[in-house]
Amino acid sequence: MQDITVATCIKWAYGIQDSQISGPSLLRSEHYDILAKADEAVGGDQLKLMMRTLLAERFKISFHHENRELRAFALVVAKNGPKLHESTGDRKSSIQNTASGVVAKSTTMQEFANHISDPLRTPVVDKTGLNGKYDFTVDFTTYLPDNASTVRPDVASVMMAALQGELGLKLESTKTSVVVFVVDDVEKPTEN
Repeated sequence: MQDITVATCIKWAYGIQDSQISGPSLLRSEHYDILAKADEAVGGDQLKLMMRTLLAERFKISFHHENRELRAFALVVAKNGPKLHESTGDRKSSIQNTASGVVAKSTTMQEFANHISDPLRTPVVDKTGLNGKYDFTVDFTTYLPDNASTVRPDVASVMMAALQGELGLKLESTKTSVVVFVVDDVEKPTEN
């Protein structure tokens, strides 16, 4: 991993959204390169456990969880139903940003909710009731306002329009109880 923050490591290792992480400024202010090698090939879940161990041992992270009432978006199915194609086969999940949108393969709605929470800068809760894994592409260019080349468009408005138009999903503003990962202590890592 290159040029990452401790918050990014926490987000990946615990499968949470950036807006669910609270703590000292060191979580986001310092950037690190992490080089690690396993003795044998390991899967994604095992890698996440290894990252948790690294965070505890090298960054001396201590934390607790709190339920907080936060403004959030609920990802729900739109009135005319979803426009998603269920994945075939047992592939690894991937979500990639492109120059004009997002390409997702074998992705759950919770994984997608976690992904779109970053640009929205607010928690996104999966309330779609869709339990499968899906392959889909979202192209945001059609939904950009005419003056997008001179004025920065509202991310939430563009995303709401694109999700409904491309995927048959909606984002509804809500207040909900969210589990927050509260970092009580974190230190700069020890040297190798």
